[in-house]
Amino acid sequence: MSDIATLNREHWDTVARKYDEKPWQKKLLGQVTEDLREHRRWLGLNDLEASDETGGTKKVQVKLLDYACGPGTVSYALKPYLTASTGIDVSTNMVSEFNRRALEAHLPSFCAIVGDLCNPQGVAEELKDTALYDFDFAAIGLGFHHFEHLQLSIDRLVERLRVGGVLFIIDLLERTGDHGLGSDGKGDDFSKEAARTVPHKHGFGREAMKSMLQAAGCKDFDFIVFARPLVIGEGEGAFEKWGFVAKGTKV
Repeated sequence: MSDIATLNREHWDTVARKYDEKPWQKKLLGQVTEDLREHRRWLGLNDLEASDETGGTKKVQVKLLDYACGPGTVSYALKPYLTASTGIDVSTNMVSEFNRRALEAHLPSFCAIVGDLCNPQGVAEELKDTALYDFDFAAIGLGFHHFEHLQLSIDRLVERLRVGGVLFIIDLLERTGDHGLGSDGKGDDFSKEAARTVPHKHGFGREAMKSMLQAAGCKDFDFIVFARPLVIGEGEGAFEKWGFVAKGTKV
């Protein structure tokens, strides 16, 4: 595990139970949930009930790989449109939080495991299980700016998709004049500490995301910016960042 991955594991292990307890955190994550649901058809997520050849209905199976899953923000935002979600995170305590919420919500098909798919030295044997391949969707929800090896992470996630599967990445938009996460001293203690784990403090632009997804062998690239800014922190230290979703389809 790289130094960045270790730093992230240690930090998120410490704050896992406090990830969404503050009002600004609840608002930000609630906003992401609303925006994802609003754009779920754009992502390719449709109703789980579909017509069959007899004129009746059948339940469609839809599997998500939620990478850097944290407590499961993306999985639980999209749970009405999923039959199963597998989370992977380097943080043991975040995985425990994901699984605790799945248990409380009576979602036996939602489960997270500890793992690192972004290690240049390769992945652990337990991550080579065939059950961890052929997903319909893979997602990185507000975790991409924490990764050291960006192209490698996209390549590894695309490998886990079935042909025709979709990788989508929710992250922060790069903007001219933006000083980057934590670089101007803004934010509360939580966001300042989190900024220490971020190697890509300025976020990402459309062309950078397009280049990486296409390099991983994806087609049908698309990119949207959320209509409302995300407010990070509270009080005088609060600041705004714009969120985006980039997506590509495995060929």
